[in-house]
Amino acid sequence: MRHTIKAIGDWELDVLGVPFGDASNRDSDGEYFSKATQTHADKFALPPIVYYHGYDDAGKPSGQPHYIGKAISAETRQDGIWYRVILDKANEYAKRVWEAAKQGAARASSGSIAHLVRKGIDGHIAEWPVAELSVFDAIGNRQPANQYAVAVPVMKSVWNRAGLSLPDDIEPSQEGEGAKVASKATDATPGEDTEEPTNQPSATGQKGLTDMTPEEVQQAIADGIKADREAEKAKAEAKATQAQAIEDAVKAAKTEWDDKFAKANRLPGGDEQQAPYQMKYANLARFDNLEPADHAALVGILAAAKSKGHSRNGASLDAYRALAVKLGESKDDNLRGAKAAMKMAGVPTDAAKTNEMNQSTLANYGDEWVGVTYSTQAWQRITQDSQIIGKVPAIEVPQGSESVVIPLSGTPPTFYVTAQASAQAANPGAITNTVITSRMGTAQQSLTVKKLSGADVFTGELEEDSLIPWIPELRRNMQQEAMEVFEHIMIDGDTATGATTNINDIGGTPAGTEAFLLFNGFRKLALVTNTANSRDGGALDLTDFLETVKLMGLAGRNAQDKSKIGFILDLWTHWKSLTLAQVATRDVFSAPTIESGALTNIYGYDVMHTANMHRANQDATYGLKATSAGKVDLDTASNNTLGAMLAVRWDQWRLGYKRRWTFETERHALADATVIVMSTRAGMVNRDNEASAISYNLTVA
Repeated sequence: MRHTIKAIGDWELDVLGVPFGDASNRDSDGEYFSKATQTHADKFALPPIVYYHGYDDAGKPSGQPHYIGKAISAETRQDGIWYRVILDKANEYAKRVWEAAKQGAARASSGSIAHLVRKGIDGHIAEWPVAELSVFDAIGNRQPANQYAVAVPVMKSVWNRAGLSLPDDIEPSQEGEGAKVASKATDATPGEDTEEPTNQPSATGQKGLTDMTPEEVQQAIADGIKADREAEKAKAEAKATQAQAIEDAVKAAKTEWDDKFAKANRLPGGDEQQAPYQMKYANLARFDNLEPADHAALVGILAAAKSKGHSRNGASLDAYRALAVKLGESKDDNLRGAKAAMKMAGVPTDAAKTNEMNQSTLANYGDEWVGVTYSTQAWQRITQDSQIIGKVPAIEVPQGSESVVIPLSGTPPTFYVTAQASAQAANPGAITNTVITSRMGTAQQSLTVKKLSGADVFTGELEEDSLIPWIPELRRNMQQEAMEVFEHIMIDGDTATGATTNINDIGGTPAGTEAFLLFNGFRKLALVTNTANSRDGGALDLTDFLETVKLMGLAGRNAQDKSKIGFILDLWTHWKSLTLAQVATRDVFSAPTIESGALTNIYGYDVMHTANMHRANQDATYGLKATSAGKVDLDTASNNTLGAMLAVRWDQWRLGYKRRWTFETERHALADATVIVMSTRAGMVNRDNEASAISYNLTVA
């Protein structure tokens, strides 16, 4: 399996240090890494970058390992773990690697510490602490072997050379297995056998190669080949015998388990005098009050807290099992992404597979499916709980990019009256053209993402039993607030930071951290970017609804498809609209829901109201109102006395997210408190300037 190195900048490399494989894609040693391989990045920092595992040009151990650069970041991708490496321009060996990388001839190999490595009988590498990363020019015998394990003294030399210190608790016992493996690794040249051929007679008097006749040499070679084949055959037979023994042991254990299970389900008075099991998963009952999204949030928070040392135990194996059972039993379509992630991680999605649910490695794969569960559920709840957020089509910004360019169709071709072709340039020759051509215009919009985050603080220990009772309330509160803030940004968003320029703070200057600075929203487009799509409404009247949509394109042609347009009213405008005589007498809408206290449709357009319009204004008297210009004055609250109505064409907007909602924790020991941070990276952009229109200065008193 070849390691990939890409030259990406000024002496910068993108290095695939730990490539993922499988049973059908092994390295030269018949082994492979996978997503399940534990690299223990929490204990071992970004690895030192050395030349060819500390060996010299001749492939011999070097007294001073050549430290040629440093790793500045690591990222797990679909094909493995990639490291961003900066080479030392002053180092001769680094220069070799840089030139080789530009020619595509550089290779990499991750190094570990022998006694810490764990491998399965199938060749899967389960434990591989990445303690160093070697890069080199692949010339002659210098070739990668996917993995390389050395003894502690050698690794200490590498780390000391890099100005780093290995963890204190990794020393092996002097006579343990690790010492033996390390000895082999440090004595051997990478990719070569430790034994060397010799032409000298042996101690038994056996001839060397130079003392043999040609016939004797051929016979010796034949005998050697035969011996090798017999050794390989014996090795294969031993492996098959071992595999059969394992299979027989598994079958015997399963039979014993089935017998015990059958006996335990017999009624009292049976042969074994045992009562039936009361519950299939008795030890998981304490998680029954949690919905899958709540449960995933619990596991995610505890796992994050444990990784940072803020929780002693983190999420228990029972917590992972209980969540797997819930997802396996659930019929909710919103959980399909979580189930797919479970399958990819090798976790069974059939709750009936009790034995597989009880596997001890279940938690090791948690990051690969638990995070998908709570992040997708958080996003879906936020969009579904909001009438407005769910209306805008969403896209995902690709990994490795901070923005995405959306191509747009522009000016259509022009059609002309065309005369019949009658002239010819020459005979023979081309006929004179009569069709007038025009170019179809194209355009594009760039959607850029920014980070939005919020935090909640609670006191006490961050442990499972204390977290279970109130995790639903915590998630509900954070999710509800996230939904309301995100809706506010989509309506009120304005990225202007200058004095008296932001529609949410027209009398002052934003501090720079306000949520409405995330991206430009519906009101900004109509009030500032395209003022032709805004009008002074005055006293609220039924015609304000029609006059607003008529602003969307010439004669309102962009508002003809009523299924794609919706009205958004602030709360004050909503209350006032319910008093309109035409609505009350059903002259316009034959079945208004005014009997239920809400107006949901008028002139065939959906009508929504929200407390998140003009949300920046929270004044006790003038809150959620705007000025006569349709903007919010946070410095003089009494200037905000009026309402507004928005018309939005949903399909002309795109909501993009780079990262779904995540949970992180931070512990403050002196306050005995823990902070839980919820964050996402998102952006929104309009297709053209007809995507929204507004009537402002509406009298709502």
